[in-house]
Amino acid sequence: MRSSKKYPFKRIGKKLKELEAEPKESYGFVENSVWYPTEQFLEQMHELVLKEYGGYTGYDTGIELFRTILAEAKASEGIYMKAAVLLRRLVTTPRIYADGNHRVAQVTVETFLDENRKKIWTDDSEKICMFIKHALEYTIKQIAGWLEYGPKE
Repeated sequence: MRSSKKYPFKRIGKKLKELEAEPKESYGFVENSVWYPTEQFLEQMHELVLKEYGGYTGYDTGIELFRTILAEAKASEGIYMKAAVLLRRLVTTPRIYADGNHRVAQVTVETFLDENRKKIWTDDSEKICMFIKHALEYTIKQIAGWLEYGPKE
């Protein structure tokens, strides 16, 4: 999992470290040699981002939507395409949570890539956050390219 240094919010990095000590099945699972986050992982990360930054509790559409998002990610080819599906779908409408969807998407995608021995092209949290805020402007393929290689100039 990601080190706590990666995140500007220490409690999330600390929680990710704590999750490493738990059985992996409690926060993720492996299917066809790919690690995926569980609903429990999303719920824990949502709780933590709200504690760290504040925001509205509760759901917009509900956690059930994550099952659809996860199925779309599983059906995609390649780790970066799967990550792009997770990122874009977690921040688009309909949204799972009333607030914190972008932050949950960031933690989820970075953890997804890390667990699958990949990473985002940059460690600059500000660049990552700015890209995620504008993820709706890009296709899944463009997001996958950005995650792996960075912006096209």
